[in-house]
Amino acid sequence: MKRVALAAVLVAIPSVARADAIAQDNQLVFGLQGTYLPAQNDLVGTDILALGHYVQYSHAISFVHIGFRLTFSIATGPQFIIDPDAFLGVHFHAGRLAIRFDVGSGPLVNGGDGFATTIIDHTYVRASAQVRIVKSVILEAFGGPGFVIGPYVAGVMAEWGLGAGWNF
Repeated sequence: MKRVALAAVLVAIPSVARADAIAQDNQLVFGLQGTYLPAQNDLVGTDILALGHYVQYSHAISFVHIGFRLTFSIATGPQFIIDPDAFLGVHFHAGRLAIRFDVGSGPLVNGGDGFATTIIDHTYVRASAQVRIVKSVILEAFGGPGFVIGPYVAGVMAEWGLGAGWNF
């Protein structure tokens, strides 16, 4: 019986050592983002056009990724928008090109000179294309609709951006 158990262990150890690792990587991207939120449904009093900077971190396991993004924008008015959010998505690689689809949500803080600070929910669907320039450096472009939800109203806004970053 001891010989059978020893043989099973000797067969199992090399099998575990040769198991394929799950593909994982991290990505840090930063760039410029634009947002246009039209005056609608009494959510905001005027059209808001905002341009700003975003930083995004994501961790991928196989073809699924999770992450968070922080955006700070200066808007018409003068206003500011701070937009921290978390997202979940899938991605597909074809050589040096990657296509990513994200769904995310977080609070959107809108305030500024002469504007009462408001915090509304920001949920979005985003598609992005990334091109790998060298081994770990990427460029990305993204766009998609964002949905903002206030206490009793909802609205739609457009978002777009260009960024650069790296995988590690």
